[in-house]
Amino acid sequence: MAAQLPRGHVVGEHGGSYDFLLLVEVLRQSGVLVAHRYLDVPLDRAFIFSALNLDVFGLEALRIGPRPAQAVLSTTVSPQRNGAGRVLGFDFTGTLWLDGEPAIVGSGALTFVSTRAFQMLRAGNRKKLDGRSPRHPQLLRAEPALVGRRDEANTVLTEPSVSDSGTASALLVVDTGHPHLFDHQLDHVPGNLQLEAARQLSVAAVAKLHGLPAESLVVTAARAEFTDFAELDLVTRAVARVGQAGFDGDLGAVTVPVEITVSQEDHPVATLAIEVTQWS
Repeated sequence: MAAQLPRGHVVGEHGGSYDFLLLVEVLRQSGVLVAHRYLDVPLDRAFIFSALNLDVFGLEALRIGPRPAQAVLSTTVSPQRNGAGRVLGFDFTGTLWLDGEPAIVGSGALTFVSTRAFQMLRAGNRKKLDGRSPRHPQLLRAEPALVGRRDEANTVLTEPSVSDSGTASALLVVDTGHPHLFDHQLDHVPGNLQLEAARQLSVAAVAKLHGLPAESLVVTAARAEFTDFAELDLVTRAVARVGQAGFDGDLGAVTVPVEITVSQEDHPVATLAIEVTQWS
């Protein structure tokens, strides 16, 4: 599959390299394309991302040049089928080349369900909230510079609280009017938003603990497992634990691992591991 990466994107604010969320979006769209075009998954199916992994091959491949990057993605999928041969989902692995250079390798898992099955699944999840009042707190966004962003509209966290012990926490600011994170109507907090929240919290924590400018930090690896739906009308909290910095010989840079848990009412809905790297 081929794509052209724009040098500017609604959330692609990092001045020197193609943005993490833009790369995730290429993988997401490729999964949708493969399902519909090659595996005969009906267009009305709901797609559920249960896992996503990304690793950067080389930082220079992500550098934004004078022209939009020509991207080529090679993907191998392993479908799971029911007794009638219908595809229920697939695991995938793939490599993304930018202008002929290997940039990232990705893998993950997708599940497809009918509209009726999705409604039943969501009804079961919503039943947990019976008898409880929805909470819609008025949350103030963090300063964009604290989380490595420039536009306040792309800040998806309250101001992170970072302790000297390496723990950080913040609440998610869920803006259903965001043109990318909510490019269509959703009844839950999407995985893309949770990924971006994990990225922003990781960047803010590493920047403060190591005295680094947040805008110099990029994501070079990510692991995400989405274990439950995150409801729009509940407070969503992200808590991070920053690990020890180390030198990555392949990247030629110092990296810092961060583990993040996203939860609602003390119930985890996603666990993520983000590797943050300083790069200019």
